[in-house]
Amino acid sequence: MVTVGDDDTIQMYRTSSGELVKTLYSKKYGCSCVTFTHASQAVLYASKVKQPSKDPKKDHALRYHSLYNNEYIRYFMGHTAQVVNVSMDAVTDEFLTASADGTVRLWDLRTPACNGVIRCATTPCVASDLQGLIFAAATDDGELKLYDARKYGQGPFIDFQVGSVDPGTGKRPRVTCAKFSPDGEGLLCVAGGTMYIIDAFKGDELMRINVGAETGGMGQGKDAAGATGNNLEACWTPDNKCLLSGGADSRVHVWSAVNGSKVATWGARHAGIPSSVRQ
Repeated sequence: MVTVGDDDTIQMYRTSSGELVKTLYSKKYGCSCVTFTHASQAVLYASKVKQPSKDPKKDHALRYHSLYNNEYIRYFMGHTAQVVNVSMDAVTDEFLTASADGTVRLWDLRTPACNGVIRCATTPCVASDLQGLIFAAATDDGELKLYDARKYGQGPFIDFQVGSVDPGTGKRPRVTCAKFSPDGEGLLCVAGGTMYIIDAFKGDELMRINVGAETGGMGQGKDAAGATGNNLEACWTPDNKCLLSGGADSRVHVWSAVNGSKVATWGARHAGIPSSVRQ
């Protein structure tokens, strides 16, 4: 597993034991939204701007990074605001990115040029299924849309809502993370400090893991590990049985996808919140 945190580090863990096996640094550009590519020693991640330059596309470039020799392989420029989500296609070298500039962009690791753009009304987040056939795009208002990966220009073929309306604001929480399950039947969504497991075919809510103990899982309250809803990301384990997320205690927490209980907390710590957690 690979994580990045507010301390500008990229950390690799051995999932069988939770052992920290490697730490690399991206002090100059910062790092967020990390994901493995199809090579076990290569990752893709977004920049985290500290001192904006006159070129927003350079500030918000994505970086293709070899963990083996700690060198950059390629840069991907096109977004003009913070990249909030990166999703690697499970079959091909294509990947999706979502940004606060209100766009979803489609890319290929083999070329720095952007292959396509979907414009959204609000900041989106994206996820690809493991067959590379469909992808999901979620927006600030809790709406989740599914697209045919080969016909995305025709618009979504289905859309549905995630979570409940907050009585205080009259709005649904923002979806900050979406991940298809390894078996392709479920879709994990994180919104307002709560993890939702959604039927990937019908859009029905299958499970709600309320980790936002102080606020009932809504708004921007803290989760049970102390992380705010804004920072919470989660991912599936390969066996479909557990979910991983970071916490404000700088540790990685493990939750059961079967009954929603916390089953483990890993000991190794970031200096800050593990804001991006990928299996």
